[in-house]
Amino acid sequence: MTTPLPVSAGDASRVLFTGIRDHTDILIEVLLRLPPWSLCQLRCVCKLWLERTTSSTFLSAYAERHTTNPSNWFLLDRTIFIDTAPTPRGPIRALLRNSEPPKVSSIITSSRMCSIRRKESFYDQLPMVVSYSGGLILFTGNENNYYVCNPFTGDTFLLPVPKPQLRNAESLGIVARDGEYVVAELMMSCLRSFSSVNGRWEEKPLVCPQFSRGDMVFSSGGMLHWVDLNCGILSCDPFASEPTVLFINLPEASGRPTRGLDEWIHMRYVGVSAGRLCFFDIDEDDGESGSMSLWALGGNSGEWVLEYKVDFEDLWEDESYDDYSLDEDEVPLVGLVDPLNEHSVYVISQDCLFNIDLKTKQILNCTAQTNAGREVGSSPPIACVVPPLPHLVSPYPSCLRKEASNSDPQEAGSSDKPQKSGKGRRRKSKT
Repeated sequence: MTTPLPVSAGDASRVLFTGIRDHTDILIEVLLRLPPWSLCQLRCVCKLWLERTTSSTFLSAYAERHTTNPSNWFLLDRTIFIDTAPTPRGPIRALLRNSEPPKVSSIITSSRMCSIRRKESFYDQLPMVVSYSGGLILFTGNENNYYVCNPFTGDTFLLPVPKPQLRNAESLGIVARDGEYVVAELMMSCLRSFSSVNGRWEEKPLVCPQFSRGDMVFSSGGMLHWVDLNCGILSCDPFASEPTVLFINLPEASGRPTRGLDEWIHMRYVGVSAGRLCFFDIDEDDGESGSMSLWALGGNSGEWVLEYKVDFEDLWEDESYDDYSLDEDEVPLVGLVDPLNEHSVYVISQDCLFNIDLKTKQILNCTAQTNAGREVGSSPPIACVVPPLPHLVSPYPSCLRKEASNSDPQEAGSSDKPQKSGKGRRRKSKT
């Protein structure tokens, strides 16, 4: 009987890699099964895998398979995690540390991009995620700098500073469509926007109802939506040369804040779930324990429809309550709605994020920390749906995409400044 020769782990991995490489059909099938964030990493393994994952045949097959994948979304913490470890010279990246819901994912970047310092004035913005759309994230750094980032590849672009400067992150949003994007700020009489098509800021006249306050901004269907949680939603297409606005009143929910309008943000949420606009409301005065309601905007009627209403008392009576011990004496704060499943909502209580199924009236999961180790706190995360091919979405303007991927994002946004030549006077050697 022949004794098999021992094979080291390195030899085994080389044999496995060679075997997969020689069987293209098996390689393609394996790559088609991967989630988008893993595919982005594996394209760096070798030129063969890069060619396979960027061919038109593979892209169409991957998009068809992953368009309706229910796992292709994540919860993103608004706070930027800053890595203080020394980083080598070169492009600065802002990468996604991903976890599947209900765990909360984080954006991690270098202190070279967002230095750690105290907030010195009212207008100072601490590093935080502002908005998300189609695989791109808009976030703030220090000194009122704003960045557009693809968190799957780490590519980051520093937006040029408009005049006057951007002051309120709550009025800013980003929307991606057909490989391009627009960052827009809603102002009193115009829409100020930065387009990746022309790479500059511009102001477009806009006639709209005056909001008393802007509480949140989100995108859907190539549109941007500004929300005043006291009255309604203002929607427009920022890609249009002459944008027009559509105003949608919120349903007349019974829940009202008892200690001022600042509490609206903790009692109401507006977003998109399963392709429909949704309104999630918590009424702490409804009944003995309070209640939560979910409304959806009907496609044909154009009116709000009450889909679910659940008393918190029903949750206390369910067996799942014993597993998670949601505090009966404290009315939870509004979190968000699952972007793919409208009867799955998130609420915040005791600095923990609870996932509740409104259809079965059960508590499904609970998480207390982000995957970067930060407590969830009272600020809800952002629901982010992953596009089928996130590694192809570029944060750079069209005029810079060929060269910006190899440059420092801090310099890519400063196109108005003259660039120093790499050539200089050579110092004479001593003899």
